Amino acid sequence: MKILILKATLLLCILTSLTAGAQNTAAKPKLFSSFPDKIICTEQELSKVFSASVDQNLGLSFSDNFSFSGTVTSNVVKYSNLQTVIIKSAAFDGAILVLSKIKDENGGISYVGRIINTKYFDGYELQKDAANNYQLIKIETDKVIQVCSQN
Repeated sequence: MKILILKATLLLCILTSLTAGAQNTAAKPKLFSSFPDKIICTEQELSKVFSASVDQNLGLSFSDNFSFSGTVTSNVVKYSNLQTVIIKSAAFDGAILVLSKIKDENGGISYVGRIINTKYFDGYELQKDAANNYQLIKIETDKVIQVCSQN
């Protein structure tokens, strides 16, 4: 009986290691390695995105160091206080910028967004700093994107 339990445990360990080894562990290249970890963004530059129409080519200059240009693929007002625009960039191998404008009860506006390409290791997330200035902060895409697979 003990030998049967030992063999079953050994078989389970082998199957577990084979399954773990079959996962894709190839390192992804970095898309934004030549750009800084933090990029300052003005609210004026962010706000102009929301007047763009679908299929319009749009260029955004976030700083002297970083520009993002692409085609608007979606501009949707989901609720009266939420508008989201998606821009796909050929310059960054199909990376997408998803930017949302949120209005609070007092009429104040805030922005959230990310620049991501799932084929690459890095991307950017829009955040406010302590002085309420917007900046793009470099992120690791695998840490923010949930990978769904169907078996």
